Amino acid sequence: MFYPSTVTRYPYLNKNAHHKVTYGTAVTLSCKYAEKSEKIQDQNGDEILTSAWLMFPAGAVINFDDKVILPDGESQKVVTVHRIRNHMGREICVEAYLTKGSF
Repeated sequence: MFYPSTVTRYPYLNKNAHHKVTYGTAVTLSCKYAEKSEKIQDQNGDEILTSAWLMFPAGAVINFDDKVILPDGESQKVVTVHRIRNHMGREICVEAYLTKGSF
């Protein structure tokens, strides 16, 4: 599959007693990217309006608390991550939906 875009992922490490978040070293990930406004449910079951969709190659690591910088330089919050599998259970890609939100 062809992944023409790239995003920068800063992996979440921890949050201190003052709610200051610490992120790890930046990693550049290849992906498909589209601005997308769609209502979906987040991991808590709340309805969220998305603003971006990303598709990564199989095996990509992306988590809800990570900081993701999109190709336009904007940082958005990951609200869902889906590991897409074929009929034999083999992972073929990873989809993530993001929303403009606070970190």
